[in-house]
Amino acid sequence: MKPENPVRNFDPRKVAHYEKENYVAYYQKDWLKLLRVSVGLVKESFGLSWIQAAYGAYLVARAEIAFAPFPGNDVPKAEAYMTRFYQFIQNVHAMDFDAKRAALLDVRWWIIHRQLFGNESNQELADALKDLYAEAYGVEPSKVRESASLRAKGMLYSDLWVNAGKPADSPLLTQEEEALYRSYVLLKTAINS
Repeated sequence: MKPENPVRNFDPRKVAHYEKENYVAYYQKDWLKLLRVSVGLVKESFGLSWIQAAYGAYLVARAEIAFAPFPGNDVPKAEAYMTRFYQFIQNVHAMDFDAKRAALLDVRWWIIHRQLFGNESNQELADALKDLYAEAYGVEPSKVRESASLRAKGMLYSDLWVNAGKPADSPLLTQEEEALYRSYVLLKTAINS
């Protein structure tokens, strides 16, 4: 990845906030909020304009819609939309990674997260995130191991919040955002080293 690539310059605090709000909106079925925060998440995470982010968020949403039904989800369709998403990111930023592999790795962590929902033993999820980061950012897996573990921990707090009935004032939401923030600080450090 080129040193001046905007993907390297994301704001860890904003990405963490958007991701936490994305989970909240998804699990509360607040679709308008989900659309808004998804566009913000894609924009901030990948250094896109608002128009580019809207298109990227559309592709991710279509993948999530294909993946969402259980047990009748369409994993190949989800992977196809995520492949288009990663090809789009490649085209915008002239990045060199395998878009299909990144898409498969992205959907893989979705599958694992669903299987391990609320399970504190989530090393398999952390490993899946590590593999995605290594592919998409072109870094050694060992450099993103801790970042991936912290993101999996953030997801666990989200799962526990859902299992607790989704209380609006839950400290789990604060813990989730903080774990995600620390994860993205480490990720940014790894991809810029």
